[in-house]
Amino acid sequence: MNKTFLDEDKPIYTCNSESCYECEAGELVTCHFNLKLLMRFLLFAVPCFIIAIIGICINHWVFLAPWVISVLLYFGLIEIRVMCSHCPHYAEPGTRTLKCWANYGSPKFWKYRPGPMSLVEKIVFFAGLAIVFLYPPVIMILSGQYILTSIYLIYTAIGFYLMKRFMCKKCMNFACPLNRVDEKAKHAFKKINPEI
Repeated sequence: MNKTFLDEDKPIYTCNSESCYECEAGELVTCHFNLKLLMRFLLFAVPCFIIAIIGICINHWVFLAPWVISVLLYFGLIEIRVMCSHCPHYAEPGTRTLKCWANYGSPKFWKYRPGPMSLVEKIVFFAGLAIVFLYPPVIMILSGQYILTSIYLIYTAIGFYLMKRFMCKKCMNFACPLNRVDEKAKHAFKKINPEI
């Protein structure tokens, strides 16, 4: 098994298929992740974080610590519990960390929980996203950095659009409120992953 990512020739743990060869669901939904997908995700996500760090530090570096702590807590723990633990990829045995494109390396502290997210989980999910992505522009606006705030908001919007278009459209975590997999693909995937 590839230590960096799961073996692309072996069906995921929740899958009933014996082989990934010519799998219709595997063409419609991303079952396996690789370095290319991780790099694509980072290309979409990193620019807004770099701009956020610059904007916060221009105001004063002391404002950076609360944001960095909230980012690490949210993406490293909270999001994993409320959203990622519903993903079939989270069910993979033999690894203590996630090997997916979005939260690569995050610890798997909780059990796999198939099924949809609860209302409370969705509220926590969106509240965390709001804190992470709205804190920087608030700090920038308070210090009069209107041009940098505009650049941050534009890059963040572009990043979300690209994620929705290229990643969320094929993501196997159907529980995620941002998932954009069409019904045909969901049906094909659920047919061979009936317990998700």
